[in-house]
Amino acid sequence: MKFPRHLVIASCAILLALADMAIASEACRPFVGKVDAELLAAMRISAAEGRLYRIVPGQSKVGFCVRHFPFQELRGEFTNIVGGLALPADIQEHGQALLLIHSSDMDASNPDLIPLLQSHEFMDTERYPEILFVGHSFEWHTHPLHGHIYGDLTLHGRTQPVVFDIEFEMLNDYEHARPARIFLSGTSQVNRMKFDMRSYRLVVSQTVRLCLSVELVPWDN
Repeated sequence: MKFPRHLVIASCAILLALADMAIASEACRPFVGKVDAELLAAMRISAAEGRLYRIVPGQSKVGFCVRHFPFQELRGEFTNIVGGLALPADIQEHGQALLLIHSSDMDASNPDLIPLLQSHEFMDTERYPEILFVGHSFEWHTHPLHGHIYGDLTLHGRTQPVVFDIEFEMLNDYEHARPARIFLSGTSQVNRMKFDMRSYRLVVSQTVRLCLSVELVPWDN
């Protein structure tokens, strides 16, 4: 049986649209139920339009530094992270960023302190196994790309606004007129008291410095 040409074309268009929707939904799967539905919808649109970039596993990390007695600094990092960055369709528009950190996968400059960091006195990773950052908007300042990402950090069951000072490096993909790879580095700092981590006030600093070092590629790569 031979189908009319216009029906074949219409069927192919529907299948392609469904494929794009499936790819976009897969991109947001780790964040379903954790992030506002409107933001996820915007990320799915970005995926379908080729503007969504995913974090490359093994090449990305989130670090933290905190000072403790006697005048020492504890450095640590999380390497089990997933997420993505949605570039805005226009430089004047807002982009979005999502980052999910599995807090139980942690390295530290003093491995003996990892159980304490993971305990209920600090991160309580048994009850709160994930750290979530939702970036709502970008603000660009200079070129090469430097600016800020404004968002909310959910840690230890508390959510607080956080601003990351960031720098971008982009490798061009002239064939597809989009960046082939994005390298992002950024820093911020938070007050652990605002996340209800109040133990050892006299020996551990309230201020925790955060640093991002992530590599991103187009979602469909």
